[in-house]
Amino acid sequence: MNIINKFFLKLALLPVGLYKRMGVNIHQLKSILHTKLTMDDRRPNTLHQTQRRKNKPVSMATLGTMVMSALLGLIYLFAFSIGSNVITNLTIYFSLFFFMLSASLISDFTSVLIDVRDTFIILPKPVSDKTVVVARLLHIFIHICKMVLPMSLAGFVYITTHYGIAGSLFFLVMIAFVTSFAIFFINALYILILRITTPQKFQSIISYVQIIFAIAIYASYQVFPRMIGDANLGSLDISSKPLIILYPIYWFACCWNVLYYMAGSSNEIIAAVLGLVLPVLSLYFVVKYLAPTFNNKLAMISSSSSEQAAVVKKGQRRASYSDFLAKLFTSSAAEKMGFLFTWKMAARSRDFKLKVYPSIGYLAVYVVIMFMNSKTMSLDQVREEGTRGKVLIISALYFTSLLLTMAINQMIYSDKYKASWVYYVSPLQKPGEIIMGGAKAAIFKFYIPIVVFITLAGLSLVGPKILPNIILGLFNELLIATVVVYVSNKMFPFSVYQNTNVKAGSFLRSLFVLFISGLIAVGHFFIYSVIPVVLICAVLSVVATWMMMGSIKNTSWAAIKSRYAEE
Repeated sequence: MNIINKFFLKLALLPVGLYKRMGVNIHQLKSILHTKLTMDDRRPNTLHQTQRRKNKPVSMATLGTMVMSALLGLIYLFAFSIGSNVITNLTIYFSLFFFMLSASLISDFTSVLIDVRDTFIILPKPVSDKTVVVARLLHIFIHICKMVLPMSLAGFVYITTHYGIAGSLFFLVMIAFVTSFAIFFINALYILILRITTPQKFQSIISYVQIIFAIAIYASYQVFPRMIGDANLGSLDISSKPLIILYPIYWFACCWNVLYYMAGSSNEIIAAVLGLVLPVLSLYFVVKYLAPTFNNKLAMISSSSSEQAAVVKKGQRRASYSDFLAKLFTSSAAEKMGFLFTWKMAARSRDFKLKVYPSIGYLAVYVVIMFMNSKTMSLDQVREEGTRGKVLIISALYFTSLLLTMAINQMIYSDKYKASWVYYVSPLQKPGEIIMGGAKAAIFKFYIPIVVFITLAGLSLVGPKILPNIILGLFNELLIATVVVYVSNKMFPFSVYQNTNVKAGSFLRSLFVLFISGLIAVGHFFIYSVIPVVLICAVLSVVATWMMMGSIKNTSWAAIKSRYAEE
């Protein structure tokens, strides 16, 4: 365990008296924390994957995390340029802090909150629920401190420069309060969800929450700067808003203001008192009332026969639609198996959803931004198929295929890649049929719905004359997708481990495919109005796509094994 983790371990164990009054066993608490922090030291992050492959020990992981947090903290300084008073500045600053800490807990540290290894290793021992929950909370707190301290450095320097040592000390206290409230908020949310829903549904909910957070961060990055440019935020006074007293982050800003100036309005004093009391009540509420059933619910995550039966029934309800598509668009039993397997894994694999599903939100944000930047765009221009209308239609056909490209690039990767032995024990004469079935599943799950939506919108706005261009755009993208599968993804679905180099290669391939799609889109734009040429190109694209699919189906075992050897 490195020196930074040793320091935080001693810091976390300082309030021994408080832990004893809560019913926590101090010796067990120290042992659990020491073990968890040692494991954290040995767990390589993304930046250390290369070192792990070279059998080199992981080092400086904590320092890397702290440097990245410090750089992020510099961005928060723009909060002090908004508003007419320090309460407004700090409310915005602490809100950013709270949001990013909550997002980190949900996206990066969920495995700690629902770590089922505790269920098998700790719970069989004579360890109380309160000790386990407090150890988990302190573990999270130590992890967050590695981000919070460097993240607050820029704000600390700013406050020290403008308000002196006293202001900076009160600022650090408020940072600790905001951190405690973020930990309470996420833990309470998780525990409450576990109490009202089943563990498997809980994991699905968390996955979708992570996706929503990723989309929200991307959307705020795109939209918020434009809103600042259009609004006069220099005179903003949050205290003048009537319902701001109900916002807990505002309480911490008022608490700093009252402690520093020793004065304030009645509402600000009330908010300051609430800000002082809230962190203590938060920790007490989690340990006292939410802990007893938490570990029992965690035990159900790894073994729940009733829930497994429910999952099977749920899969049966969904199978009708996927079975219909597989029966209609696959030509052999092996291809149908690849289609259904990929379809269901794409819906159940948490890692796959976290990498691909946010792209749907990114596309939606892109559409909103495009209309925000094109205020002169109207539906009449689309109906008349003018230059702007053509650009909009072609952009919708080609650049929304980025989602399909990401899905096809990602569908071969899985953390459970060792289970792919099942492919090799099957009596397959043409293993490429499974690969083609998986590619078709990605096409029908992630691209065809978008094309259907574009087609319906185009028919309602332009009429049937738009169909040749839609068909050409569709099969051009299907041709690109099949070429990608044939050239670089000639491997079984969910059968490869994705390391750092593979991730970099997938990103570069996606950029290259997007570039090729852009070139084809430009060519499509120039022939858009020449329908005979469009029809000829569409026929050629259909034939080429059909030939590429046939080539993928005929892939031999030797070609597949050589491809895995390269990986």
